[in-house]
Amino acid sequence: MQPRKIAIANQKGGVGKTATALGLASAVSAKGGKVLVIDADSQGNATNGLGVTVDAGMLTTYHLMNRTAEGSAADAVVATEWEGVDLIPADEELGKIESDGSNDLVFRLDVAFEGLDLSPYDIVLFDCAPSLGKVLFAVLIAADGVVAVTEPTIDSVQGVEKLDETIRTVRKRANPKLAFDKVVLSRRRNTGEHIFREQELRDSYGDLVARTIIPELAARQDAHSLRQPIHQFRGGRALSLQTAYSDLLTELAILSGGTQ
Repeated sequence: MQPRKIAIANQKGGVGKTATALGLASAVSAKGGKVLVIDADSQGNATNGLGVTVDAGMLTTYHLMNRTAEGSAADAVVATEWEGVDLIPADEELGKIESDGSNDLVFRLDVAFEGLDLSPYDIVLFDCAPSLGKVLFAVLIAADGVVAVTEPTIDSVQGVEKLDETIRTVRKRANPKLAFDKVVLSRRRNTGEHIFREQELRDSYGDLVARTIIPELAARQDAHSLRQPIHQFRGGRALSLQTAYSDLLTELAILSGGTQ
């Protein structure tokens, strides 16, 4: 059985997309599962967080989108130091893709996965760039579902609305199977502003907003800096983050092949 391919996305930066992608990967690993993370951000934060350095000659997401080659994603997969977590890395070279005017550009990533047996993995996670550019469209064409990650701020509802519009456009024209799985509130603090904006999002999107909330805790950045799975990190109230990502994993029903 092929795993679902889920895009972790939002056009706004600094909301915790990479932390959510790696937190979910850590949660799957902690349960003995296997994950493929695809770094689709030229900043390469997921690549760095997984302890991978892009060396000369290493294939990256850029190379998958720089040509049309069926099944080429298999050649770009590298193992990481995280148990059960593989990676297709990215670096700043991916930024060149946005200026590529090729007619088939946004379909190349999907073609790169065509015909591949991904059944060894429980889930495939795309860590997306903070934009609504060509790379995001390519990811959405290749993906089965989208998890929008947002901080509960004044811009959060607008950001989710823009992503929702983009998903609808891709669904109509290129990928009718694409689902909007969940909106995940990340980096939440117990302030009046965050509480108000959370309620605003829940009023607007109802059950689409995940019950699980990812708190803003220093352990998230500390674990990332050490390139450690959050489920192996100790200190800084890491247990609260471990519980949150494990709960989110359950809510998304990733290990059972669907969403709730």
